[in-house]
Parts: sequence; structure tokens; C-alpha cells
Amino acid sequence: MNHSYTPLAKTVVRAAIGEKPPINGLVKIHIKQLLTDGTVLSDSMNNHPLGHMIDLKNSHVLSSLVDELMAMVPGEISQYLCKQEDMRDGLFSVDLPPGQDLIMEVEMLDWSGEDISEYKDGSLEKFLLEEGNSRSKPCWTGKCTMKISKDSEAAQDVLFRLGDGLSYGVPREIEECALTMQRGEVCTLRTKDHTYTLTLVGFEKERAIYKTPVEEVIGGALELKLRGNAAFKINKLRLAQLYYERSLSYLDGIAKSEQDAQSAEVLRDCNLNLAMVHLKHGNHAKVISHATAVLWTFPENVKALYRRAVAHDKLGFFDEAHDDLRKVIAIEPSNAAAATLLGKVKIGKKNREVEEKENMVTVFKKLELDTDADAVLPPVKSVWDEAEETCPEELATAEAYEVYAAELAEAERIRKAEAAARQAEYEAANPKKKKKKRKKKKKPATNEVTIAETVEQ
Repeated sequence: MNHSYTPLAKTVVRAAIGEKPPINGLVKIHIKQLLTDGTVLSDSMNNHPLGHMIDLKNSHVLSSLVDELMAMVPGEISQYLCKQEDMRDGLFSVDLPPGQDLIMEVEMLDWSGEDISEYKDGSLEKFLLEEGNSRSKPCWTGKCTMKISKDSEAAQDVLFRLGDGLSYGVPREIEECALTMQRGEVCTLRTKDHTYTLTLVGFEKERAIYKTPVEEVIGGALELKLRGNAAFKINKLRLAQLYYERSLSYLDGIAKSEQDAQSAEVLRDCNLNLAMVHLKHGNHAKVISHATAVLWTFPENVKALYRRAVAHDKLGFFDEAHDDLRKVIAIEPSNAAAATLLGKVKIGKKNREVEEKENMVTVFKKLELDTDADAVLPPVKSVWDEAEETCPEELATAEAYEVYAAELAEAERIRKAEAAARQAEYEAANPKKKKKKRKKKKKPATNEVTIAETVEQ
């Protein structure tokens, strides 16, 4: 990376041995800002005790230190001196006292490559070695030429079509990486099993839809659909799916007011074919999505209704499948496949109802058992019953109990007398002020008019 600033003066505080991060590396550092007299201005350890993450390729923060960070290795601590006359970068927007310069102390903790896996699980890690010389990147179904070296083997030039790489011996992981590369770019791709060194030599550039006449865009979408049909016939389902999706992306770039019957036909066919591809892959939710897209424009399309019914049946939505199949049979009474599936759906619907009924019976039986269990519980004993059961033997006779009750009554009388004495003593020490009673004002008499007075005038 090239920057228009004077390189910072570097002093290594603690040296280390290891590999330097790549151009697109994600580095973890601790950074401290201090003055030349040792006064600490800020320390990332306070806010990021586990380390501050910096993306070297897309970093807008610490831009002046990007090249310096690329020259460091894990475990190294270095200081960079930035004089006041050199503080032109946004990083060093610090007001310094006169005669003081800024020192940036950086500790490299660790670094990693760019995670380009679909689910960001670290299964595909890309390390950029040389940047490319173009902004555009390859796209699915386009031709691509790459120089590929597997592990320590010799590099080979391979021309293949993205989406059909397996037919040319190119793994899916390399195809995923090619989509992120520019022409002339060199990188290392690390997978769970192998390490590849890749160079993107050239690729088929995607046409700019917004600069292309509508007729040519529709023609391109039709061509992509036909390629998808050819791939589908030879059972290359993934390539066919990519062709259909790319054809739809062409048509999405056309305003609805400019679309004609041919574009509507291509749109319908691509959605129908995508529904079939996803049906073979078992992606039933996507089958429903594409079939529904067809039915918005063509509500009586038998293929869309039937394929959506199959997906609904697989997902257990028997009511929706039943409705779609009834529509198919209403349009085509001789459709044997729909009639067969309708019988299957009716059986599944009936079994579902029986299962739900059995579940409800089980729930009610459980509730009844719980109620019966509560009914047979012994009654709760009163306090007097428990007192009678736990009564000591010396109080078992009536005479002994009367003596005991008299003692309790005397003890209670003494306790009340002592409490009254304490209350009187407190009131004598803290006399209350007598509150003046407010006299209630009498309301003036109102001239009430009775009903009898207002009945007749």
C-alpha cells in the first residue's frame, strides 16, 4: 500500500520472530499514545483489554500505521515517533503541548487472513499477496482463467466456467475465492484440507445492464435461460441454477414499463425451472417462493401450482397443497399426477387430524389424572388439630390444661399492663399538640324545584 506521508521513525522495544500479516490481514494490537516526556494520553488496554482489531485492507482508522503494522510480527512491540510538523493524518488529531512530539507504542498480538466463507466459520481464509489492477471482479457462469498451485505442486493455468468448476477439476472453494479477486491479483487460499496459491489471469467481464439497450438485455437473459436448460438436461443442476438466477438478474434491471411479452415469458420460465431445481435439491421453501412468483402473473399455471403443491406436501402444509391440487384438477381434469398426489395429501391430512385428536385426548386424560390425584389427597389439618396431636402428656387432663391456660392468661395480662405503662410514659415525655377542629361551612340552601312543580305550567 502506498501512502502520501513521511514514514514514521520506528524503534523496536521488543523484537519477535514470526510471519508478517498479509495485505488484507486482520491484526489484533494494543496501542498507546504518549508524549516524549512519558505522559500517557490514551491506552487501548482500557477499552479493549483483549486487543483492538484492525482491517489492514479497509482500515480508515490508523491509516498512517498500516504499512508499519504490515512489517510487524506477533509478539513485537515498537514505538513510532510522529513530530508535530508531520501530523497530517487523521490518526494524529491530538493537541500537543509546545515542544512535545507524539509517540505511538504498538504491540502486535496476533493476525489472521480474510474470512471469505459463506457462514464466516473460518473454513476459507484468504491471504492477499499482490493486489490486482482492476476494480471489476468475476461473476457466476462467466469464463475465468487462473493459475492454480495446490500445496507445493507446480502451478497450472486453468480455463473454466464459474459454477461448473468441478468439470474442470477446480474445487468449489477456489470458485468462491475467484469471485473476490481482481485481474492480476495473487493470493493464498487456505482450506481445511489444502493450501492453494492463486493468480487471476483473466475473466469474462459482466456487461453493464444500465448501459445496454433493453432489446439486448432481454436477448442476453434468453441466452442465459437456454444455457441453463442445456445444463439441466445433462444434470448439472448447480450450473443451471446459476444461469437461471443470472437471467433473472438481467430482467430485474429493466423497468416494468419496458418489459414485453418475451421478457415476461423468460421470467416465467426461469422461475419455473428454479422451482424444479430446488425441488430436486430439497429446498422446498425456495420452491414455494419461485412458484408463487409465477402465479402472481399467471395464476392458472399448472406447473407452478403442482410444484408448489409438492413442496407444501413435503413441508406438511396439507391444506395449502390440497387447495393447489384442486385448482390443477379444475384446470386439467385428466392430470393423473395431481390426482395421485391429491389422494396422498388427503391421507396425510386425515392422519394429521387423527394424530391431533389423539394428542388432545392424551392431554385431557392427563388433566383428569391430575384432578383425581388432587381429590384423594388427605384434608389439610387445622392448627387446633395439630396442637391437640402434639400436646404434651402433662397437659392431657382437663385440670392440668386449666392451670396452664390460667398461667397463659396471667402472662398476657402482665404483658399488656407493661405495654400500657410504656405507652403512658412515652406520651408524658412527648405531649401531643391538640388540633383545632375545623368547623364545617354550611352550604347555602338552594331553590329546589320538584317534579310536581314542573309538570304543569
